[in-house]
Amino acid sequence: MNLTPLGWTRAASAAAALVVSAAIAVPGTASAAPSYTVTAVPAGVSSGGELALDAGRKQLFIADNNDSLRTTGKDFIPSPDPVRPKVEVFSTVTKTPVRSIDLSNQPGGRMMFGTTEVLPVQQVPDGLAIDPKRSRVLVTNAHASGITVFSMDAKAVSPRNLIALPTSHPMGAVADPATGKFYVGLNGTNKVAIVSSGGRLVGEIPNLYKASFPDIDASRNRLYVGNADYDAKKNNFVAVIDLRTNRVIKKIATPSNSRAKVDPTTGRIWANSFDTGKISIIDPVSLRIVKTIDTKTSPSKLAIDAKRRLVYSANLQRKTITVYNADSGAILTTVPTGVAIHTIAVDQATGIVYGTQHIGKNLTILTPR
Repeated sequence: MNLTPLGWTRAASAAAALVVSAAIAVPGTASAAPSYTVTAVPAGVSSGGELALDAGRKQLFIADNNDSLRTTGKDFIPSPDPVRPKVEVFSTVTKTPVRSIDLSNQPGGRMMFGTTEVLPVQQVPDGLAIDPKRSRVLVTNAHASGITVFSMDAKAVSPRNLIALPTSHPMGAVADPATGKFYVGLNGTNKVAIVSSGGRLVGEIPNLYKASFPDIDASRNRLYVGNADYDAKKNNFVAVIDLRTNRVIKKIATPSNSRAKVDPTTGRIWANSFDTGKISIIDPVSLRIVKTIDTKTSPSKLAIDAKRRLVYSANLQRKTITVYNADSGAILTTVPTGVAIHTIAVDQATGIVYGTQHIGKNLTILTPR
């Protein structure tokens, strides 16, 4: 899983403090503190991993990351459910799962412990990215060190869909809507893999360290990549990559295990540190941190509602989702979810937020009132 043990020993506080390091100009305003109805519905999975929304199809694609060994964030535990690797397709209209894409017919890999491959495992999906324009899905099978690419309409995959990259521990992925290329953080080999929409490895971006979760700013031809130095936690940054040359142009020092998310309206980069609870807001022009939010939580993943100027943070350990003003960084409200949320996505048309439940079978839905 992408939630590899992180040494979660920091106690979480119920309050969130805002630390401002510099002022930033804001293009607009978000509404006053919003309120939500929180519901949970079956997602068709045993353990919710990453998800992606295809707004045109009105469907969510959800990775079922039920591995033989699950991580609680503190240690590994055996899964009580049969391991059936798949991606579940969920309708945002009916709020029900509508079909499964079977990923079980792939050669297995080996789980890494430290720098050694020791345990045979199945290709279980965790990270996920979609390219709706070309109707393609990519999943990262982190523990088995594989990448699988297939059609959105597939019923099952074959061994031909697999890119095996031993010792790579692929984590997050993002699609470039202009070119159809996928970019995948390879934590084990300190690179970003470039994968074609047809499912071929077409390049790599080196000069990284413990690459984890990428996000793209297509308008600026940039890729931002966080890193996850699980052990020493001394070499921590968000890398800025020029996609015209595939070269790293800057490494911005950030708190450990920061994960970048681009605001498509302003180009600002929100980088949430899962280890420290801090969120760094980075200006796309100066490439400097202009604001730091100390959430006192465990922000796992972010989602940005560009239309309503809201940012959502899934606080996995605290079992909450925090809502921020996308322009000022102010905390607007914190919504209790009652369960640990793995990854979130927001529907730009409706403002509804969807969150997978870590080691859970349901999907949490936040509906604006």
